[in-house]
Amino acid sequence: MSAVTSSSLDGTTRGLGLLLVGMAAFTTWDQWAIWSTKDDYTFGYLVPFFSAYVLWDRWADLRALLIGASDEGGAPTSRGTLALAQFVAFASLALFGFGATARAIFGIGAGPTLAIAFGLAGAALAFAFISVRGPHSGAAATTARWRTVGLLVFPAGVWLISGPFLYLVDEQLKGALLTNVTEVVSGILRANDHAIRVSGNTIIFPNGDAVGVAEACSGIRSLSACVFAGAFLGAVFLEGKFPGALLRRLALIGLAGFTAILLNIGRNTFLTFHALRHGSPSLERDLAGVEHGQAGFSSLGSVHDLAGNVAMVAALAFLIVFVPLLNRCGRPREDRPSA
Repeated sequence: MSAVTSSSLDGTTRGLGLLLVGMAAFTTWDQWAIWSTKDDYTFGYLVPFFSAYVLWDRWADLRALLIGASDEGGAPTSRGTLALAQFVAFASLALFGFGATARAIFGIGAGPTLAIAFGLAGAALAFAFISVRGPHSGAAATTARWRTVGLLVFPAGVWLISGPFLYLVDEQLKGALLTNVTEVVSGILRANDHAIRVSGNTIIFPNGDAVGVAEACSGIRSLSACVFAGAFLGAVFLEGKFPGALLRRLALIGLAGFTAILLNIGRNTFLTFHALRHGSPSLERDLAGVEHGQAGFSSLGSVHDLAGNVAMVAALAFLIVFVPLLNRCGRPREDRPSA
């Protein structure tokens, strides 16, 4: 065998890559049903493209690790660890196959979507771990294998936000968010000496008018979208090596969720005060009070829609500001990016 490092991927790695492409295509088809029927998950249409973009952006580093052209140094991976990675790969494929079969037989559901998405993510990370080659066809170091896994965390893991997030987080949090938003907004009103009453998720004003905090106002839409945006921005723009880069990316995702919830409370507070002053029907008119469909209705939409759009744009602006701050956080001065 030649001691010269191969310049191309071997057949097994190419085959595993094609298998993952097919699995991603099936996952897209499965989650499409969620993206097309749930307004909170329309960002899902971007997931295949963003996943492919991050993979393309990291391809040079990833390819060097897969063909053994990157010498990470360190001890070779033990047989036990490799055997465990292979087990995870087979288990992930079995999980994906189970989910795909259930999807074909029973249709859309939490079980199939969870199994398909977690199967894809697990298989991608396990395949990455076992496919790394060492320099000159030698044994790959464990550090090189984990670096490869790190490069694929976003392209593989983002599928867990665009579909399973609905069942794992959305349905668990939506009710609690509705209750908490109602309590916070009503507390702000009482602090401003407004004698309001609360019935469920409806705030009743002294004049008998009322405004309800509906499911659309729970903030789950902005939460899911901000978590996705935070994950993407962190994957592309946050710098540093492990574990610093990982901690910064997790911090950005956490900040994204916190920002979404905070801005949603602000949005609902604004809408409630607007309804208090102008009546609850005013929320479906534009800022000038023009009814939808009438001449002169604002292109910005109704007050309700405008407030939601402003909150989303503000959330994105905050995330963009967080990126350079996190890049500088916890790093030696000489290792910080230049301003």
